[in-house]
Amino acid sequence: MISLIPQTKQWVLKEGAGFSHADPLLVELRLEQADPRLERHCRRLFPGAVVRAESASAGYAVRIGRANNDGDGARGHADEQGLSVDAATAAGKREGYDLQVDESGATIRASDAAGLFYGLQTFRQLMEHNGEAPAGTIADWPDTALRCMNYDLRQTYSKPERLVSYLADFARYKVNGLLIEYEDKFPFENYPELAHPKHALSREQFEELKREAREYFIEIIPLQQSFGHLEYVLRHDRYKHLRETEKSIGELCPSREESFELVTGLLAEMMDRHPDSRYIHLGCDEVYSLCECETCREQYDGVRERAFIAFLNRLIVFTAERGKSPIFWHDMLDKCPEEELRKLDKRGIAMIWIYNGRNIDSEVSALTAKFRKLGIGVMGAPAVRSFDWAEHQNYPVIVNRVDNLLQWTETSEKLGIDCMVATNWTGPFSLGVPYGVFETTWYPMLLHADLCWNRGGDPNTFIDRFLQQFHGVEPSVARAKLGNYRIEDYYDIIWKLRDEVQVNRDYAELIAIMHDYEKATDRSRAIHKYLYRWELFPGDPAERRSLLNNYQRNRLGREAVRLSMQAELERYQRADMAEHFVLSRFYLHDYLEQTIYRELGLNLED
Repeated sequence: MISLIPQTKQWVLKEGAGFSHADPLLVELRLEQADPRLERHCRRLFPGAVVRAESASAGYAVRIGRANNDGDGARGHADEQGLSVDAATAAGKREGYDLQVDESGATIRASDAAGLFYGLQTFRQLMEHNGEAPAGTIADWPDTALRCMNYDLRQTYSKPERLVSYLADFARYKVNGLLIEYEDKFPFENYPELAHPKHALSREQFEELKREAREYFIEIIPLQQSFGHLEYVLRHDRYKHLRETEKSIGELCPSREESFELVTGLLAEMMDRHPDSRYIHLGCDEVYSLCECETCREQYDGVRERAFIAFLNRLIVFTAERGKSPIFWHDMLDKCPEEELRKLDKRGIAMIWIYNGRNIDSEVSALTAKFRKLGIGVMGAPAVRSFDWAEHQNYPVIVNRVDNLLQWTETSEKLGIDCMVATNWTGPFSLGVPYGVFETTWYPMLLHADLCWNRGGDPNTFIDRFLQQFHGVEPSVARAKLGNYRIEDYYDIIWKLRDEVQVNRDYAELIAIMHDYEKATDRSRAIHKYLYRWELFPGDPAERRSLLNNYQRNRLGREAVRLSMQAELERYQRADMAEHFVLSRFYLHDYLEQTIYRELGLNLED
């Protein structure tokens, strides 16, 4: 069976031969409204094909068939063929489509351009499996209207050209939204001092990112922190006086008018530079120092929620009047009394982020009810990488992430939450330690895409579908080599399947290097964990030999993996960003090498 990501709603296979295209193809588009993107995508998907586009009275359709010697072919558009009731229903849903395949070709029909584009992505996956799409009918549509990934550019991040190229990969799996927290990587023009001197996107890179997002039917939601997490701003002497307290490095004082002027200036530029975005995310999470300054305590009677809502309301008014729908993280209002919450401007949208625990349904349901009762919209945010009480995450803590995504899927279906963002954090905050490399998160990201599109699908098949679709590894091959495995086992098995990987091998190699690092430094008798024994048994020859054996094994493993890690990371990141990541992993070990290990006389020669 062909593995599809995401799973389709309905797929009825038929007897008889499917469609293969050894011959030149004729691709005929009929469009209710002209959309050059669709013609370009057809040319990308079917190199060398004759592609024609003409207008249609209603809807969007494409017929893919074999071309005759004169470049023509058997005409058979979807609106000229009978459709099943289910297929007609799918074509009428927003971003839905129906796909019919037989020996002569394939017909895709949709009510909008995005639906036709997603039908093409499904047909592409069918054709990539042995070059033949089986005969049958697919009726398909999304369960979640806005299905978002997340670029967090605060810590180490991928090369700009990769950020652009990944948009096509997202769209392949029917993702249609991207939340971007640029921080100091935004090419500020009005606040040039806030743009990172080395790593901010250039104006050209920024514009290319937006163009490609539109090309692939992806809506960008820019995130401009407006209250907390402003370390990259408030670290500057020019803005330092706007902190709530001297110690609150990244948190604004809402009582200062200059704070509002600064933030609205940042928001204005962010919104102006994203004219096609319906939303602006205001951030506003984890403002821990609220009401700690004397002015705020007096002005808001020491009520933290009152101070928060007063400032947030001003931001909502500002952004809404400029034609954007403002989003804010929910957590500062988690325990807010209803009498205070009633004061919140109803034009704001609460994005609920809960990343851990077994009670997602209970917690999200209560919060959703509280916000909706007051007329405030709700969006959802599980995580494909978050803190997880594991600051060094060389790849996601997948047991937690799978559980979180599955719980959120059930809850979002129950509550009808129509926007889901897979948050993918690069670190706890700007001044923290980087969690890991973006390219190690494809597995949970595509699980998110799978679940958002089809909440009723079978997640237990995902790991096999991912291995086949993303890595070209047939499930029978994987199970013959490894035996049984489950959805949570990807990071434990992919490095063992490197020889079998046919596609995206570089990602498998990256995960293997991270595994080797952990084996050398944490999993396999990390030497610093054993040094206390020298205090217990000073001068004991057996203890020294044991320590020396572990030290030599550990150091040789570390030195080998350091070089391979740096080289591999430079495929994805700029060299100095790769160095940043490597230093974050090896600094402690290098420090111990220069101090304690040297003092104890541990070396490679003995």
